[in-house]
Amino acid sequence: MSEDYAFRFHIKDSYPIDKPETKEAVVFTKIKTKAGDILFEGDVRVHVTSIGVFPVVKDIASAVSNKSLRQQLTAEVKRYVRPHRNFL
Repeated sequence: MSEDYAFRFHIKDSYPIDKPETKEAVVFTKIKTKAGDILFEGDVRVHVTSIGVFPVVKDIASAVSNKSLRQQLTAEVKRYVRPHRNFL
């Protein structure tokens, strides 16, 4: 059975980047196991456009090596940033 993880996020900064109508948000991310062990603690960049929220794949890949955890992290960070999109 899969292990449960706890995700904590905090948007540290956001700024426009070279692409038109695109902002990049820096999200402080902390991933813990159910037992309380810290798997990852650091920044993940997310590109925010009018179309959607797109985490930077390179940051996700360097954060965790487990494929299912990568997918879960991607979904969770998108879910966190999406409501804040209008305020970035």
